[in-house]
Amino acid sequence: MASSKWKTVSELKDKIRSRDYVFWGASNWIEKTVELITLHPRYIIDKSPLNQGIIYNEFEVKSPDSIDLRARPYVVITTVNYLSVIYELESFGYVMGDDFCVSPALNERKAKDDLLSHEQSILVASPQHFADQNTGGGLYKVTLNPFSVEKLYIGKARGVTFFEGKYYLIDMLRGVVVLDSNFKEIDLINLQKNCEPHGLCIDPQRRWILIGQPGRDSVAVYEIDTKNLINEIFISEKWKKNKKDNHHINDPFVFGDSLYVAVFSFSGNWLNEIYDGGIMEFDLHGGVPVGAAMSEMWMPHSIIRVNGKITVLNSMLGELWSGSYDKVAELAGFARGLDYDGEYYYIGITEHRYPEKLHGRSNNISLDTGFFVFDPRTKMSKFYSLDFIGSIHDILVIRDNG
Repeated sequence: MASSKWKTVSELKDKIRSRDYVFWGASNWIEKTVELITLHPRYIIDKSPLNQGIIYNEFEVKSPDSIDLRARPYVVITTVNYLSVIYELESFGYVMGDDFCVSPALNERKAKDDLLSHEQSILVASPQHFADQNTGGGLYKVTLNPFSVEKLYIGKARGVTFFEGKYYLIDMLRGVVVLDSNFKEIDLINLQKNCEPHGLCIDPQRRWILIGQPGRDSVAVYEIDTKNLINEIFISEKWKKNKKDNHHINDPFVFGDSLYVAVFSFSGNWLNEIYDGGIMEFDLHGGVPVGAAMSEMWMPHSIIRVNGKITVLNSMLGELWSGSYDKVAELAGFARGLDYDGEYYYIGITEHRYPEKLHGRSNNISLDTGFFVFDPRTKMSKFYSLDFIGSIHDILVIRDNG
């Protein structure tokens, strides 16, 4: 069985200690590799006729035809174009890892290689009003490597979550649609009139489903098993007075006995163009407000918890924040929809809804729709375009249990 093309210095030394080896690629990575392994190759392979026949870093440069396949020298790839070399070596019958590897001097490129080849399946929920069998609003399954898109549900979809073998999806025109593990509709939770449901979350301890309701400035609490509304937690007294969307609630999140809610405006003035938003915390014992958990955010969405930190998107500025001090990422576009698989973040990007508000704040106002796979360790990202939906509200990684 083939082993990895990436090896440590000690692993490579074990391979070539009793075996002739050659470099492939006359580049500045030759000198760096020799410094690491301190063992000299027989010669260098390079496909460029301009390099063949010269002496590079004291080693003769030859064409690929010069490899003695019977002697089967070990090949250390010393070019950043290692993928094309791998294909050629495999055409010679060479086995990755056993017969060749990439220079350990290039091991930092492994993170790039891993990101580009990462395999994962995610759900993407779109609230776009137009919808048909293949485009617009609904729920999509997106698979990476190989890339494919399958539409699972047609509707004005917002938040999506998974609990005990079922998916719970907000359809703004219907309520909470319950899907089985094969994405077949099996139930419906009816919601309050004029609630404009956006985000949702599950409280597994209490077996509650909580719905962010900007139309009522509240979070509705339903029992999962009975589908009964058992509580409504209002952000303030404003809605009872004016029946307006004052705070604009988006996504709720429960951790322990605390409910965290993303709002556009703490003061309830988002319709007056005042975006003093962030995350509000409520004690679930009675729905009592605790205060602002995170503040000074501009249209926040998508609260999750990663490595012990509340993590959220500062949507207007395309920022991912982990806790109050770690700005993990800053991306072009309106960021909405977030999940983490233990290695990478998946960050939804919507065609910017408010480009006029960013004049003077941003030099790149993206009109793309899709999602980034983002590596928080290296700060590298890969963007996957989904322009056929125009808008994303939520993203959910499909775990092994669903």
